[in-house]
Amino acid sequence: MKKMFVQHKILFIWLLFLVMSVVIIYITDLANGHIWSYLDLDTDGRFHVLRIEGLYQSLKHGQFFPVVNMSFMNGFGYIANIFYADLWLYPAAILRLFGLTTAQAFVTYYVILNFSTFLIAFYTYRYVSHNDAKSLLFSFVYTLSAYRIFDMVRRFDIGETLTLTFLPIVILGIYEIFYADADKWKILAFGMVMVIYAHALSPILIGIFIFFVILFRLKNLFKEPQRIIKLIYAGLLAGALSLAYFLPMFEQLHQTEFKLTSPLIDIAQRSNSFKDILVWSFTNNLYQEGIGLVCIAIGLIIPFAIWKEKNVAVRDFAVIGEIFLIMTTKFFPWKILENTPLKIIQFPWRLNMLITILFSIFLVADPLHLFEKRQLQIIFLGLVVMLTLTSEAILIKNYSNEYDTYTTFDHLDSYSIGSGEEYLPRNANLARLRLTPHVPTVAKGTIKITDFEQNGSQLSFNFTNAKGAKINLPIIGYYGYSSRKSLGNVSPLKMNLKTGLGQVTLNGQGVVRVEYVQTWIQKCSRIVSISSLLILLITCYIRKKE
Repeated sequence: MKKMFVQHKILFIWLLFLVMSVVIIYITDLANGHIWSYLDLDTDGRFHVLRIEGLYQSLKHGQFFPVVNMSFMNGFGYIANIFYADLWLYPAAILRLFGLTTAQAFVTYYVILNFSTFLIAFYTYRYVSHNDAKSLLFSFVYTLSAYRIFDMVRRFDIGETLTLTFLPIVILGIYEIFYADADKWKILAFGMVMVIYAHALSPILIGIFIFFVILFRLKNLFKEPQRIIKLIYAGLLAGALSLAYFLPMFEQLHQTEFKLTSPLIDIAQRSNSFKDILVWSFTNNLYQEGIGLVCIAIGLIIPFAIWKEKNVAVRDFAVIGEIFLIMTTKFFPWKILENTPLKIIQFPWRLNMLITILFSIFLVADPLHLFEKRQLQIIFLGLVVMLTLTSEAILIKNYSNEYDTYTTFDHLDSYSIGSGEEYLPRNANLARLRLTPHVPTVAKGTIKITDFEQNGSQLSFNFTNAKGAKINLPIIGYYGYSSRKSLGNVSPLKMNLKTGLGQVTLNGQGVVRVEYVQTWIQKCSRIVSISSLLILLITCYIRKKE
């Protein structure tokens, strides 16, 4: 048996990851056909589930790159796809195409994300350490970290959960550029692209981390300025591969004044007291945004153990992690930064993502030589698993009202667009939209409307006897909607600035045909990003052959 394990060690590790990917969400997402889902209307959980549902509906109707998610607001549509890229949601949407219900697809998708995180964490650490045992330990500590589980089962924040999946690649890329082989800068570029297409705010947090790394390595960078050059290369490549995300977003921001341009959250009021962080973390409370028992213990040990760590990168990462921990508390003067671009991160405790991975690296580096014996590693892995399962069981026991059946989960309020309503036009009112009939309505003039139909982002109706009729359409009038295929005297579609709805002016008789037409910026940016990727892959292949 031992010989077989040695011969097929990697296969056994993959099987272990697969089993654990199911086990760690069994209690909250599988047992008895229930799913623990904190999907209050004031949270973003429903928003992310409906993103998947909207992508599924688009794929079902042959729209492979939808811009407006028509599952939101009973068909009025929501342009979340421009600000939250759909790239990594396709597996979940395809599961829906295979016949799985919303709940079944979501749970299966969570298993996929768990498995992917296990693998990425394992192989990125192994890439540097060349040590399977330590890589396995890192993979477990990181993937089962309290903040990651909190993001998955409490916040249902798919964006941050995806970031946590790809974050080890980003950290590896930063390590290579600043501490090891800077010629491997493409690792950071690819990692950043993965994160950019996962979560809009996470690249900003990573930028803060890179800023601190530069400060810590300033003396060395003066001696090796080529490392900064490689960082710039990574940024340029990531930018080229991400044009399909950034340019359409900037285009929409230029054309429409959204609610996101208004201050949404007072970041200074969202930091936590150090006492709360200690309590939430030591109790491994998955209902609150702590970093968990393992990470808080590491954070308290670092000041006393860091002098024993010989690896400069591990030392720097640990100290930066401590700085970030302080930044999540009220000790940090966020009030001073309230009117700076940093306010966009909304919650200081988003830094827990970086704290988690930096502390996990320090733990597995093992400066105190706690895990030199294989038996102690196995015991610690078992404790990490039991801690996660116990915390999930406590979560369900303490908040049983959120333990919904799959049937309940499958029927979500389509007006759940997130607490900030960020991607609605500035003057649109969600409560008023709920009460707005989902038919064309006359805002001015006289007209007779018949045969109204809507299929996703396409709608049509016949009209007669129109005299200067201004018609509000049952869609949000985002930039890109067009009425040019209409017949008769039909004006270009514009947004009603008072309501946010699309509006056309009609005279005489004819047919109104409205659809969302991707702009040339959307099309060209996608072509540039895909072409850049293909050129890069071909170049890498040719160089490898040489």
